Amino acid sequence: MSDAPMPAPLRAPAGASPRGSWRSEAGLSGLLHAVLFAGFMVYTFVGTRPFADASVAERLEGNPLDRVVALGLVLLALAALVVHHRAAARLFLANIPLIALTGFCLLSTLWSDYPGLTLRRAILLVFLTTIAAGIAVGLRDLRRFHSWWFVGLTGVMLVNLVGTALWPGIAVTDIGVRGLYTQKNVAGLVAMITVLCGATWIFGARGARPVLFGLLMLLPAVLFLVLTRSKTSIGLTGLALAVLVAVALAERWGTRFVLLMIGLGLAALATLLGLFAAYDFELDALLNATLGDASFTGRDELWAFALRSAEERFWLGHGYGAFWDVGLAADPLQRLEPGTWLGDVEIGTINQAHNGYLELWLHVGLPATLLATWIVARGVVSGAAQALAGPLGRPSRAAIGFMALLLLITLLHNLTEATLFMRGTVLSNVVVLFLFLLSRSRTLEDPEVAGRRALG
Repeated sequence: MSDAPMPAPLRAPAGASPRGSWRSEAGLSGLLHAVLFAGFMVYTFVGTRPFADASVAERLEGNPLDRVVALGLVLLALAALVVHHRAAARLFLANIPLIALTGFCLLSTLWSDYPGLTLRRAILLVFLTTIAAGIAVGLRDLRRFHSWWFVGLTGVMLVNLVGTALWPGIAVTDIGVRGLYTQKNVAGLVAMITVLCGATWIFGARGARPVLFGLLMLLPAVLFLVLTRSKTSIGLTGLALAVLVAVALAERWGTRFVLLMIGLGLAALATLLGLFAAYDFELDALLNATLGDASFTGRDELWAFALRSAEERFWLGHGYGAFWDVGLAADPLQRLEPGTWLGDVEIGTINQAHNGYLELWLHVGLPATLLATWIVARGVVSGAAQALAGPLGRPSRAAIGFMALLLLITLLHNLTEATLFMRGTVLSNVVVLFLFLLSRSRTLEDPEVAGRRALG
């Protein structure tokens, strides 16, 4: 996973081979990136305290072990950035908007309602961004990266299933299985990422045996996803798989299938408009009839409160990480009068707006939120273009397709959950890494394409 350039020929020490010296350096660089990648996977998908609850006090003060691990990974990432300083410089230039957004989050300390909290939480975001950059500069083989990602996540799924069987009192709740995570929605999210990773890996496989192997590896993730009963993750997984099937059929049937999909899309739009008209253009009535819950399990009241609070600091926000988890006495829900669902909920239970766009607006203002959305959307477009029409071989394009698809799902996921550039959340960590990787993927040499060039 290293792309360290071969140094210019120098006089070798007596009894040493320049070629052997370079191989030794490349081996150390590869080991550095392997440790960094493994650490990132464990930190993001397992955490430092699996099968444990995060108390309100811990959410406020943070976990000391988390800080130690993050600091250790940052030091490894900085070493990787120094080793690959040329790739790091190119990565920086290609991701100036992302780096500027991260810097703005740190800068919000100056106007934050709670400067100390903002400083600490924004530094964590900077650390995680640095770790992602350190992994990205060491990328050399997209297919290998995709494969290790799939293997690692499958291992996480097995740990969740075994842990659920061993400690059902901890891992199973009344509303679904949470596994080693703090809640079922996070468990469903990780299972969704695993399913999408596996499905795209199979899409890029060559031959029947790898496909069968990939399908077998997918089984634990599918089982765990169903057990979580996370409606958002299950629905988005189905949508993402439908997109994959559509892409596969479009590749096979070409223009005819594209025209068919356009026709079906127009028919679906006409049906939706017809249903809307049948309910006298009353959105709540339509949602109650189709989804059974026009409030999105009470989220509408929370969204209204978050919107009012965001408008109080329209341009710059309340400060990154300075709205929720600021202490029970200062909890924003303390402002509400009892008598409503949101006003009567136990203080400290809710610590997000359940909408990533409203959440980021609360933290850093509307302009920065629009920038963040554009950054992810640009990654979707860039990744889709590379996956569908890029010069790389099918396995590498499948890896790029996985990253682009997950970025697209992120934009949809944040309609009901808040993970958009929220420090330490699973999806935020993955999105930042994938944005960096997609900016590098155009410059990578594909082994399959290189082999064809060498032959002809």
